[in-house]
Amino acid sequence: MKIVIELSLIVNIFLNSFILLLTSFIIKDRARIWFLSAFFGGIISLFYPLFKFRVLSIYVALLTSFIMVMISFKVKNIKDFAIKWGIFAICTLIFGGGVQIIENIFGVLPLLLVAGIGSVVYFLTKFILSLKRKEDVICGFSHNIKIVDNGVVIEEDGFLDSGNVLYDSITKKPVILITYEVFSKLYSNITKSQIISKTFEKSSIKNCHYIKINSIGSGTSLLVFSVDKLSIDDKKYFKNVMLGLSFSCFEKSFGSNILLHSEFVL
Repeated sequence: MKIVIELSLIVNIFLNSFILLLTSFIIKDRARIWFLSAFFGGIISLFYPLFKFRVLSIYVALLTSFIMVMISFKVKNIKDFAIKWGIFAICTLIFGGGVQIIENIFGVLPLLLVAGIGSVVYFLTKFILSLKRKEDVICGFSHNIKIVDNGVVIEEDGFLDSGNVLYDSITKKPVILITYEVFSKLYSNITKSQIISKTFEKSSIKNCHYIKINSIGSGTSLLVFSVDKLSIDDKKYFKNVMLGLSFSCFEKSFGSNILLHSEFVL
């Protein structure tokens, strides 16, 4: 019996720790002395079976969650506390729900298996939230780009990258990076191999030249050229914009075929 109680305490502390850390990740606030808070919650949970009335156990569980949040996070006001406690409660439901689904399928689970499921739920939830945050960041910096050149109109999603500070060494203008997919819509008769080997007719591309680079593109030089017009979200319009053809596969990271220069901040 003693071993079962000790194991139950360890598992509860383990799950409480995951709940607090996940809450910390979501609210972007470091959890202070989270182990002490998790230990406190684990100790109180051992007494739940002793309560004769279910309502009383619910009240104790709520009070325990309030104290755990107060221990782990700085609370500015009632609203701030309500938000942090709400996230904590949701995380608790996520863990409880994950275990409940497995138990509904396979029956009552051993405590160690419950701890294992809790680990999977924690890392899976954190992974999904990380992807969502990345998607939100990309969406926040994404813009509709329209390129007009020689009568050709191209519409693409563009990503505003503050890290793109590349300037054309000849015209001194900022360079917007594009993928070959965008380039081929403007000049479908020029292949990748011709660009890399520099064997195409340069006069066929407006203001075409190569500039030396350090880290952008695949090689030591980047093909840059100008287009007649470029608009961002149909709000800002630019003429004679310099584009640079990059083979660095930035579209995989930013989800866009156009990487705007930092000067093009709206």
